[in-house]
Amino acid sequence: MYYVVVDIGCTECGEASNIIGIFTTEEKAMNAKEKYILDNRLEGNEDHEILIYRISELNRIYNNSYEHLL
Repeated sequence: MYYVVVDIGCTECGEASNIIGIFTTEEKAMNAKEKYILDNRLEGNEDHEILIYRISELNRIYNNSYEHLL
């Protein structure tokens, strides 16, 4: 299992999206999410949404992202 951490920015206000990283455990992904939020001072910032997706394999297209969202 892999965990993809993504920062979804705001297209209306010019905030870019970013792939934060791909991790091998949910714990590592959660830690990376929290570190990213703190390092980038995003606490309470509504222009960013940090999401974690669980995927089972690489080199594959995942069409329904809600099925894989933690």
